[in-house]
Amino acid sequence: MLPYDRLLSETEFVAFDLETTGLFPVVDRIVEFGVVRFRLDGRGLGTWEQLVDPECLIPPEVTDIHGITDAMVRGQPTLSQALPGFLDFLRPPDTVLLAHNAPFDLGFLAFAAAKTGLALPANPVIDTLDLARTCVRGVSSHRLEALAVHLALATSVDHRALSDSRLVLALFRHLAGRLEQLRTVEDLFRLSPPLTADDSGTHLTEPPVGLEDLAVAISEHRTVMIVYDGGTRMAADRRITPKAMLQSNGRQYLLAYCHAAKLEKTYRLDRIREVRPAEAASVLT
Repeated sequence: MLPYDRLLSETEFVAFDLETTGLFPVVDRIVEFGVVRFRLDGRGLGTWEQLVDPECLIPPEVTDIHGITDAMVRGQPTLSQALPGFLDFLRPPDTVLLAHNAPFDLGFLAFAAAKTGLALPANPVIDTLDLARTCVRGVSSHRLEALAVHLALATSVDHRALSDSRLVLALFRHLAGRLEQLRTVEDLFRLSPPLTADDSGTHLTEPPVGLEDLAVAISEHRTVMIVYDGGTRMAADRRITPKAMLQSNGRQYLLAYCHAAKLEKTYRLDRIREVRPAEAASVLT
């Protein structure tokens, strides 16, 4: 538990950033993690970065933004292999996490945790976008790259996860230095209320009436057949292995392995018309 009376000068912070294949955690994937651990005096306590194979193609227009190509992620660890290393860097629980537009990153992390069966830590997360909107006036945009140039934190931004994490570090130190009233954790939390993974708008959910068999399939690792009214195949039978049910922004989804595509896919629960045992279905090992 983080003591609210702890001085910020005695607190450890972790600035982190994700690069992804798009804007929506329901359908897009993480392609890079970047993390910096530091103290407010600027002392670095370690960095960590990792490319991630998203097991799908990266849209060219997204590569144009962060520069990460399909060739760069080919052969890199998958999400299930990379996420534990990222989560380890966030601990212990009295570390304060920092991210710019934190709800975006938290949404992707919530989906990633559900996909891998890992739990996100309960560390408080400060959104430096929220903090900057409170503290920085006279700018046309509070995007990280705009603030970096306006505040002379950097002359250019390359949109890679580790370099953006370092910019978040620099932005937070700059803002903290401008605010003399920021002395303790409580002062910081009063100015910018902390978020947690629960604030991502994404969480595990129970199945709607009529789809209870999905919950059984998830708990018993069973393969089932569904009739799905959506996607390119429309109302065709699909052989899947359900992994988790999530609610995101008011809509419910099923994460499942599709045996035909040999990929993990996301299905809207309101478009699943039928669930039945797969032919010769068996408990997976």
